[in-house]
Order: sequence, then structure tokens, then C-alpha cells
Amino acid sequence: MSDLSSTSGQATLKARPGANPGVLLPLLWLAAAVALALPSIRGGVFDAMSTDDAMRLVQVRDLIDGQGWLDLFQHRLNPPGTPMHWSRVVDVPLAALILLLRPLIGTHGAETVTLFLWPALLLAAALVLVAAIARQMSNGVASVRIAAVVLAVLSAPALIHFRPGAIDHHNAQIDLLLALVLLTSQIEQSAVKAALGGLVASLSLAIGIEMLPAIAAIGLALSGLFILRGASVSRQIGAFGAALAASSFLLAAALLPLPSLALPVCDSIGGPLLLLVAGGGIGLIIMVAIDRYHSAFRLRLATGAVSAVALVGAFLLLFPECIASPYAQLDPLVVSLWVDKVFESMSLATMLRLSPEKVLGFYGFPLMTMGFASAALIRSNAARRFCWISGIMTLAALIGFSFWEMRGTAAASMVAAPIFAASLAILWPTLAPGRNLLVLALAASPASFAALGLSTKPLIDLIFKPRMTTAERDASTCQTVSDVAFLRRLPKGRVMAPIDLGPAILAETDHVIFAAPYHRNNDGNAAMFELMLAPIPTARQILWDRRVDYVVICSAAPEQDFVKLAPDGLAARLGRGETPDFLEQLDLGPPHKISVWRVRR
Repeated sequence: MSDLSSTSGQATLKARPGANPGVLLPLLWLAAAVALALPSIRGGVFDAMSTDDAMRLVQVRDLIDGQGWLDLFQHRLNPPGTPMHWSRVVDVPLAALILLLRPLIGTHGAETVTLFLWPALLLAAALVLVAAIARQMSNGVASVRIAAVVLAVLSAPALIHFRPGAIDHHNAQIDLLLALVLLTSQIEQSAVKAALGGLVASLSLAIGIEMLPAIAAIGLALSGLFILRGASVSRQIGAFGAALAASSFLLAAALLPLPSLALPVCDSIGGPLLLLVAGGGIGLIIMVAIDRYHSAFRLRLATGAVSAVALVGAFLLLFPECIASPYAQLDPLVVSLWVDKVFESMSLATMLRLSPEKVLGFYGFPLMTMGFASAALIRSNAARRFCWISGIMTLAALIGFSFWEMRGTAAASMVAAPIFAASLAILWPTLAPGRNLLVLALAASPASFAALGLSTKPLIDLIFKPRMTTAERDASTCQTVSDVAFLRRLPKGRVMAPIDLGPAILAETDHVIFAAPYHRNNDGNAAMFELMLAPIPTARQILWDRRVDYVVICSAAPEQDFVKLAPDGLAARLGRGETPDFLEQLDLGPPHKISVWRVRR
């Protein structure tokens, strides 16, 4: 329960005893974890893995089997190997869990338990952080914390990253961003929490750069706080900057060969990212140092502007390649047949064109939260205003990023959950007591938006001509480890298979593959597409030049683009049952989703 007192004309919620979050929140986590686990219990957790999850498992296995810490090549992908853009940060806890459990239940059992346990633990951490942020923004009102967690467990765009089998890095990055939002919301009270915030930001970016826009927005908010407040927050801002810079250098040294820092690596931790992150931290330290010598608002504003211009200028001068599209160097064939069809890379404009009924489920809740939070900011208590500013700027950055690539909606939905719950309590304090806030949270949840959007599909199909969507194409019939289990029985060889089958083949067999859904594998992916579209004489030459042993296609769901682009190409002919003389179709026994041919020598 809560009551309302007025301080300086602004609404301030005060906590009273009521519903016990200590009991309800674990139950909500358990319910969500079980609901997410049911499909994996029925169908097998290894088949629940996405392509990225399967590749992460392969990378962890290679590390356990002795591959070098700094060797981030996947040596069985497009031989002699392809460099991956993932760091070892997530590999460490996964490998530790497997090694800890292996003596007790064997390797397969240890991997199975890890595939269930790791996402469940990260979901628990996410819900704890969501509740803590809601508590910070609402002065500890229990109903707000419960409503925030309910919204989080109904955040459909984010839950996919917490299902069993989800061992890729997205769930860890969501947790780290929530931790950063929580720590920076308390930065005015604690230099220790400020330093922890700098460390968390560096750790997130060491895992991957997807959260860079949100972390940059938080950095901008902290800079603005210091410019406005000066000496009263200088110790905290200095601690954040020092921790950010120091931890960035330490993580880079621990994760990368030092010579690689001079290379223009723009898609992961490397020289360009280190320049921005460590440079930003050093810039904050310089601003604080100058302010201690002479404290003035205009001087702080000037030093902040000069630091920003110098940092951006150095980045553009040293690494101009990094302002280009991350897919600019890819073969046009790879872009048109793969990149443009990756669901998580779709822009809002593309979603509106291909899957308009899904837009509301991904974007509705974060956008609504922005409106409510902006209004709540105006009515918030002055002592908590920076907490709201920081949260709003983080959410705005995530929404902006999601307009370019919809993968940003996962983190946006999670960050929005505590902000929306706290906004309702500030704007309508009479909702906070009892169940009213919870009922409204259920009605306005991301799941409700998704259901509303999907309900419009018949109307949309009636008005507009239905078309095959990217989302439907990505739900490939052939991409699980069980689909390729037969290949274990074949002698080790080099396999040319569709992109989405590549990670499963690596995870389930000892074979070498050429294609997998990673932009750094441009050569291997282009070779696969060229082979599938090639006329018979050219296809024979590609197979011999690449020393391919097996050709695999998904016979259960043939790739229609291959048939449309090259009706007489290799893939189209194989799909029609025409086998060239240089291939021998293998008998797979009972019905299988894939078809396999051995290359005749």
C-alpha cells in the first residue's frame, strides 16, 4: 500500500506494508522459467538452440578441448577458418558450469543442465534488477516492484533470449544494461556504485557492441549531470570515468592479442571501441580535474564539448571504416539472399512492409512508456529527477536503435518495464495501492500489445495482398541438431549446406562447413550461394575447387529464392530430383528433412 505526500509541489510516493515482493517475485520467476522450459522439455533443449546458441556451444567446447584463449577462429568454418566477432566473456561461465558438472553427470548431461540453468539464472537476475530499478524510481512501493516484474515476464521480445538453450550473449547484455541503469540511477549517492557502473559498461561492450547506443546515452546523461551540478557530483563522475577507462584497457588486454588493437575491427571489442570507451572515461576524468582547479558552469560545458569533439575527431581520423555499414564489404549475393532476410536485423520500415501485425508487439510498449515517463519526469521529485532522465535517455537510445534493427526492442522492453510501472504510480498515485496497478500493467504489457497486433492480421491480409514474411522464412524447417544427426554416421568431410544448417552441423558432428550466419564469413557464404545458383558445369568446378565432400539441402523446405533466381541451377535441379553425374545421393533411411549427396572424385 502507499499514500501520497507533497513536497515542493511534487508527488512523492511513500511505501507502506502490503504485498510481499519477497514471496511474489520468486514465484513469478519460477512461473516464467517453467513456461519457457516446457517446449524444450518436450522437444529437447539442444533443438531449442538458435544458430547463435549452437555456435556458442561449439566455441565453448573448443575452449574446453584446448583451443587457445586468444584464438577466436572457428577452424571448422570455411577452412582454414573464420574469425568470430564474439569475445570469451560469456564462454567462461558456460565452460565453468560444464566442467563443474561433467564429473557428476557426464559431458552430455553437463551441457544439458547448462543449457537449462544458464538462461534461467540470467532471467532471475534480470527480474531482480527490474524490481530494484522500480524500487529506486518509486521510493520502494511494493506494488510498483511487482507490476514491473509482471511487465518484464510478459516482455515477449525479450523472453526469447531467456528460454532454455539461449546461451548466446544477448541475455547477459540485457542483464548488464539493467545493472548499469540501476547503478547510474544511484550515482549521486555513491562513488562506489559509480565505479561499478563504469565496470559494468565496459563488461557489456566487451561481450558485444549491441548496447553501445544505450551506454553512450547513459554516458551523455552523466556528462550533463556533471556540467549542471559540478563539484557536488565530481567524485562520482570521476569514479565512473576512471573505472570505465581502466576496465576497458584491462578487458582488452585480457581478451585480445595486443597487435590486433591497431586493426580497424568495428564489430566487436578492438581498437576503435577501446578509443571510444576508454577515451570517454578519460574525458570525464579531465573534466573533473579541470573543474577542481576552477569550477564554473561555462568551463565545464566548454571542456565537455572539446572532449567530445576531440574524441569523435580522433575516431573518424583513425578508423574511418567504422562509420560505413557493417555489411558494406559483403558480397551483394550474400546481402540479398541472407542479410536482408535476417529477422533480428530488420528495420521498423521493413517490418511495416513485411509483418505489420507484429510491429505493435515489438514497439508499442517501449513507445508508450516513453510518453508516460516523460510526463512522470515533470512530476517527479527533484531528488530523483536524474534517475528518470537517465532511464528515459537509455530507453530513447534503445528505441532509436530498434528503428534501425529490431533486435533493440528486447532490451527496450525490459528497460521499459520498471519505468512504466513507476510512471503510473507517479502520474496516478491512487493506482498504487492494492491490485489496480497490477491490473493496468497486465492490460498494457508487451504481451497484450502483441496479441492486439496479431489480431489485426486478418484485416491486414484483407486490405493488403498477403506475402511471405521474413519471420516466416526464418522459422526454417531445417536448422536443429536433430535435423543433421544423420551426418554423424558419415566419414568426416567438408560439407556445403544452407547457412542456417551450418552451426547445427558444427555442434552435432565433426564435419567442416562453408556457410554459417556470420558476416565475417563472407567468402564461405558467397561460395555456398554461388554453388546453389550455378549451372551444372560451374557447380562441378566449385565443388572440386573447394574440395567439398558432401552437399546438403533442406528437402523439407526448399529455398524458393534459388529456384526463382536460377531455375536450372544446382539447388533447383536437386530439388526436382535431378542428380548430376558428379554427385551420389545417399540413402538416409527413414524420412529425413535433409537430403545429402556425396561428391564423386
